[in-house]
Amino acid sequence: MLKAIIFDMDWVLADSTESIRKSFAKIFEKYWVDISQWDKRKYLWRALKDQLDMLKEEYHVQRDIPVKEFSDEAFQYELEFMKDKLHPDPEIQNFIQEAKEKWIKIAVATSSSRRRAKIMLDLLGVSPLLDAFITCEDVEKSKPDPAIFLKAAETLGIQPQDCIVVEDAVNGIQAAQAGGMKSAGKIWPEQTREELSIADIVFSDFSEISISDLENIF
Repeated sequence: MLKAIIFDMDWVLADSTESIRKSFAKIFEKYWVDISQWDKRKYLWRALKDQLDMLKEEYHVQRDIPVKEFSDEAFQYELEFMKDKLHPDPEIQNFIQEAKEKWIKIAVATSSSRRRAKIMLDLLGVSPLLDAFITCEDVEKSKPDPAIFLKAAETLGIQPQDCIVVEDAVNGIQAAQAGGMKSAGKIWPEQTREELSIADIVFSDFSEISISDLENIF
């Protein structure tokens, strides 16, 4: 029985793809490196430290890049690049409200830092609707390990088998499945319907699905 929905944040609730790409490129300009054409797919859904290590190796950056400093600076650029996108989305708001009317609990489980996620979720108008909010700072292992989703279920007080995870990434769906949860895959430019077909349901926009569609999976 569906008792909880756990949302990933980036690319599910926030269209942050291009802003992340631009913010990384902006910072790397300081190192006289042009990564404007980097293949983001190779780096997707990895921890920031791992992404920076890979970029340093690929673009032969010799200087140290402090992760915390990079994260803070990149987020300031992101906010500027996303200023026209970080606002409440009526379709997402309605979807969550429909769930809450059925006493279904709502959580966000994101690999982002807590500070970044809190600011973005506040601007998106999602924070007041949440029953739980889990970030990479709350767990030691990253996706496809199910730790972050299991932590969300535990915080909500819901058994994993009664949860569905809304994800945009194959490794996120794999994490949900590894945790014994159902999954819904949200299509975006970097992840196709075919790639996300391992999920229990696949959609491209919240207007396409209802809470009843998710309940029918169980």
